[in-house]
Amino acid sequence: MAILVTGGAGYIGSHMVHALVDRGETVIVLDDLSTGFDAVLPDPAQLVVGDIGDEALVGRLIGEFGIDAIAHFAGSIIVPESVSDPLKYYRNNTVNSRALLAAAVRGGVTSFLFSSTAPSTASRQRCRSTRRRRRRLSRPMAGRS
Repeated sequence: MAILVTGGAGYIGSHMVHALVDRGETVIVLDDLSTGFDAVLPDPAQLVVGDIGDEALVGRLIGEFGIDAIAHFAGSIIVPESVSDPLKYYRNNTVNSRALLAAAVRGGVTSFLFSSTAPSTASRQRCRSTRRRRRRLSRPMAGRS
């Protein structure tokens, strides 16, 4: 099985890459290295520097390596930057992720793992829709009413 790991040079993605390589999987990493580092990758993993929104590139990788599964860790998460440049985050986390999914469907990828970029609540308690409870939501990503 060949697995494409997006954001695989980042903190969480690189841990997945190591686990997959340890299991003997063929791992292709697609990362733009905006926050990741190629030095964290194990030797058997192949790094392709590129953008998850580049459908042609993703399609080529799926075909060239016979990708069966995609593990998607390439979401943007820097909260202060997301507040100052929300369109950049919308583009990467929504538009580019959709392009990645479209390329996966076209390429016949049978498994897709999506990793969320952040938790939405501060605790495991049941969260009712009260003003007090809403304050417990992570800021500034929580909605306001």
